[in-house]
Amino acid sequence: MSTATENRGNVEKALRDEIEDLQNLVRRQQKLIQEQLGTIDQLEQQVKKQQERIAQLEEELREQKKLKGRPKIRASQLNTPKTNPEKEGKRAGSAKKSKKAGFQIDEEKIIQPEEIPVNAKFNGYRDYDVQELKIERHNIRFRLAEYVTEEGKTIVGQLPPEYRQGHYGPELVGYILYQHYQCRVPQTLIGEQIEEWGIDISTGQINQILTENKEVFHTEQKEVLAAGLETASFVHTDDTGARHQGKNGYCTVIGNQWFAYFRSSQSKSRQNFLQTLQGDNPIYVLNEYARSYLQSDNLAAKHWEKLQFSESVLAREESQWSSYLESKGILSSKARRLVSEAALLGGAITKGVSEDLRILSDGAGQFNVLVHALCWVHAERALRRLSGYTSQQRQNIEEMQQLLWDYYRQLQTYPENPTAENKRQLEEGFDTVFGRCYLHHSSLNQVLVGFRERKPQLLELLHCPQLPLHNNAAESDIREYVTRRKISGGTRSEAGRQARDTFVGLKKTCRKLGISFWHFLLSRLRGDGQVPPLPDVIRAKALAVT
Repeated sequence: MSTATENRGNVEKALRDEIEDLQNLVRRQQKLIQEQLGTIDQLEQQVKKQQERIAQLEEELREQKKLKGRPKIRASQLNTPKTNPEKEGKRAGSAKKSKKAGFQIDEEKIIQPEEIPVNAKFNGYRDYDVQELKIERHNIRFRLAEYVTEEGKTIVGQLPPEYRQGHYGPELVGYILYQHYQCRVPQTLIGEQIEEWGIDISTGQINQILTENKEVFHTEQKEVLAAGLETASFVHTDDTGARHQGKNGYCTVIGNQWFAYFRSSQSKSRQNFLQTLQGDNPIYVLNEYARSYLQSDNLAAKHWEKLQFSESVLAREESQWSSYLESKGILSSKARRLVSEAALLGGAITKGVSEDLRILSDGAGQFNVLVHALCWVHAERALRRLSGYTSQQRQNIEEMQQLLWDYYRQLQTYPENPTAENKRQLEEGFDTVFGRCYLHHSSLNQVLVGFRERKPQLLELLHCPQLPLHNNAAESDIREYVTRRKISGGTRSEAGRQARDTFVGLKKTCRKLGISFWHFLLSRLRGDGQVPPLPDVIRAKALAVT
């Protein structure tokens, strides 16, 4: 018995040792698989970067060979409404409208039949309306009567106010401005067009009409920005390239549903954005808001004792501010940048910008000031860029995208009923959706970590229900410059750059306010006040909403 028991014990021990060896082997294999998956993920990222670089080089090669470019990637589906086949009908805006509504008759012509029988009885008229446009030269010679009094004083008749700006009337000037800034017609084509109508004008005079002596428009554009920021609970912003004098530059747009303001510069830094937020003639103020900004950015301790915080304006020009920093011994580039940003932020708030103003952007760091809100469409691109290596990874990405879209549509309904309960549910829903963790898919987990880190910026809608969930409006505004860059290249003079910024901003603002840009131009050129000041219209719109 003892021998049998000993043998059985040896067999059991051998089995346990074998099981333990197999378990150790499984653990080693699992560890090896994890290491290989990590290596695969790294290689996948490396291959992706190389593919992007190859695609960039191919695009440059196609551009040099003037070949057709690559097709653009599909648009985000976040804002694609779910269609109901039972309710599908004609597309929005396709219904025909009456052509007689608002039809005004400028000329009436009576046409008799070629032959009227003797016994024919008149039976009235059949109306046949034709819309026509009259384009013709209309030169005016003003003969100013001149009288001499007994005292030898000369009295001369005065030109009408709208004709005192030069030898080109307001409608011709307005037409040139409209063609260039509304229709994007280059100056050379404008010259050819109006010369064919018999108008004697040089290319230099056209350029002068487009760029020079536009202070009335520049002033109104500055007031548009001030009124827009004064009445806004949020603004959207974006930037793009805008060449000037043969060098690469940038243009930044700030706006919302009622206005648009453009400013071109050589930089796209946060300092430049804060200058744009102030409009022209920015001021530098180190107040309590500037102090809070410097505290959040961890300014070096040695610089704090050099600064004094108050509501006084320290500088009104960049050169003056640079001298102030030098006088304080703030010489390092990082310290100068931080203090300059803080002073510009303080100046913006001194000028009336609300400290609670929401800045909606695509996530670019230069826009991260005041209350920063992020665009969901841009955030969703991080998921679309992922390309799973295995079928399971691709399934994980697809599942996460579907969860994101479902949650996004829940956010879209929040402004209809912005209650505390709905807010709590959406905040908890965010944690449920983006708090997930996928095994063996580190790249997807990194994207989800990014969503969790930016939760306050992505959910700013819960604090401001009128805030859009995406930055499409800003991209639509800034697309104007992308189109102009392709047509006209860039600007050459400071007056030309300022005129482009001003008129594009006024055109966009008129469109958002429902005002005809053509009528706006004529009203300002004639000075007749037929179109009210745009800042007053913006304030009226804001007052009507509140």
